[in-house]
Amino acid sequence: MRNLITILMMFTLSACQAISSSVDHAIFVGPSNSKQSEFAPLTTLVSAHQNACDNGSTKQLVGYRAYQQLNDFLKAFCSTRSTTTQLRLIAQLHQQNDWPQNYLSYFAMLHQHITTLRWYKLENIALKKQLTEQQSALKSAEQTLSNLKQKLAQIEQQRLLSPSHAETDSNPLGEPQ
Repeated sequence: MRNLITILMMFTLSACQAISSSVDHAIFVGPSNSKQSEFAPLTTLVSAHQNACDNGSTKQLVGYRAYQQLNDFLKAFCSTRSTTTQLRLIAQLHQQNDWPQNYLSYFAMLHQHITTLRWYKLENIALKKQLTEQQSALKSAEQTLSNLKQKLAQIEQQRLLSPSHAETDSNPLGEPQ
């Protein structure tokens, strides 16, 4: 019986020692940047963005924190050509999560590029409108010139057919016959 108690105590002490040694490894020592490690690396995000816009694939972010939000954003962002919608999507995404700093920098850069693209698009629309107005004015001027030429031709034709002109044409010096 004594041997049994000794063996039991040895097992208990061994178990306690194993538990205490595993607890020592799990003790929190200080602050860590666990948020950064939960998110996909920035290179993966950029690659996922490119793949989503090129061929609609958003599988690269699966398994990382907020991957569904990012996938939904990329799908919507790449499927629209409206810069207004894209800027709105970036603003919404920015507010949806506590993103790491490198993600915030990427979103800010994306916002800046879309804002610039939006400015160029608006400028292009204004230039196209101006071109349309100028083409319309040119067409109107061409039509007016064509009408004027036609009227001049009619006047010349009437002048040639008038009796007073017929007499002066036969006598170029205007002398009586």
